Amino acid sequence: MKRKILLPIVAGALIASASTALISCGSSETNNPDELRIVLYNAGWGDEWLNDTINSWEEKNPGKAVNLTSLYEVNTLIGRRLVSSDNSDDLYITTYNGWRNYAAQGLFAPLDDLLKETVDGVTVEEKVDDAFDDHLYFKNSDGSKHCYRLPWTSGMGGIYYNAKMFEENGWEIPKTTEELTALVNQIKEDRIPVAGDDTATVVPFAYSGQNTDYFDYAVLTWWMQLAGEDAVKEFFNYSSADNFNSNNASGIYDELKTAVTYWYSLFSDSSNYLSGSIDYSNHDAQRAVFNGRAAMVFTGDWVYNEVLKYGTNSNFELGFIGTPTITGAKESGITYAIGSDQYIAIPESSTEKDLAKSFIKEMISNAQLSNFTNKAHGFLAYDNGDTSTIDTSNSYIKSYLDVRNETTTRISDESDAMIYLNQDIQNIWVTSASRPFLGLLQGSVTIDDAFDTIYKQAQSAFAEY
Repeated sequence: MKRKILLPIVAGALIASASTALISCGSSETNNPDELRIVLYNAGWGDEWLNDTINSWEEKNPGKAVNLTSLYEVNTLIGRRLVSSDNSDDLYITTYNGWRNYAAQGLFAPLDDLLKETVDGVTVEEKVDDAFDDHLYFKNSDGSKHCYRLPWTSGMGGIYYNAKMFEENGWEIPKTTEELTALVNQIKEDRIPVAGDDTATVVPFAYSGQNTDYFDYAVLTWWMQLAGEDAVKEFFNYSSADNFNSNNASGIYDELKTAVTYWYSLFSDSSNYLSGSIDYSNHDAQRAVFNGRAAMVFTGDWVYNEVLKYGTNSNFELGFIGTPTITGAKESGITYAIGSDQYIAIPESSTEKDLAKSFIKEMISNAQLSNFTNKAHGFLAYDNGDTSTIDTSNSYIKSYLDVRNETTTRISDESDAMIYLNQDIQNIWVTSASRPFLGLLQGSVTIDDAFDTIYKQAQSAFAEY
């Protein structure tokens, strides 16, 4: 997920469970054929959901046990272990764009056979969310293709809000960008006092200046709405540097510029957001909404479990706004799917690959997909053939599920292009540093300058791609 779950979870806060799952940070112990060693990135969605999956898997596999390393920061650990001669890990569940480098180096085991195995009456390949199924196979330098990684979650990002505040003040959920703009103005005009602070009124937004990539989730959805599914998928072939030319009438980068221009219409006015947001972490921004200082925040669906850690507030209830349809949209049911940087992978060095594959199958079964939604309040990147066990008495989950069901097309920024072998390349923006939001918020660039710079970077680097 593009380094987008930056929360300060104490590394020692590991899973506590009645399960026989073991917890360890080491990896040099002698391989045990009855033990499955899993490493989990537990930020955002936590690890309660995986604990339940472990219990279920162990019940179905008598004599087998899971040894779990569940930490906030696992990528350095994984990187070190993957090149170690005594790596005894069997399964990784985490987020990091560099997974493509690991695959290219042969550090991940092929999963081609797993894709053909069945879960709940369908193949694993058929179960993968449509947003990712076009890019399951990684193209090696010799032209061969294999699946080395499965996706983890298929998130929906965009605008999350205080549903109780909206209800109390009669603010309606915007369906279009015109309505969103009107809502922003309405919130300011209503001048709702901030509880406990007689000098302040509620502002429309808080945002995380430390995580401006969170704006991608809405902006790239607006871009996809404007450009349409076919054009977006063609862009991700990275066939030419000229695709990054926002002044090219035959290209679609101009529509991305249009999407950024609308976003900027919201954030060029400092009265639309909390002062100091430029320095906020994701938690600062989310707490501002939780504490009633702002009505909305741009973030992803891991926010629910993060908010649970902030305590209780009778004046707060989390809600999700499906990204409003932008003026001029060609498709309204299309959305950007978070998750291209996430992976479920088995290290090539694992001696328990079959156990790891059986665990993956348990993890993506209908029962465990529902469990993830109920416990982690998000969605794994797999089709759930039985959503009846999802707890829709939770108003947030019900509204989120309704928006998800209304979406006809989800697209991730996946690609088979070799551009991804350079982990500094960040797909749509060429490099993560050229993402324009922070520069625009700081007033250091204009939209035209930002997009001209992106085009120049694409031209200069395309031969390397």
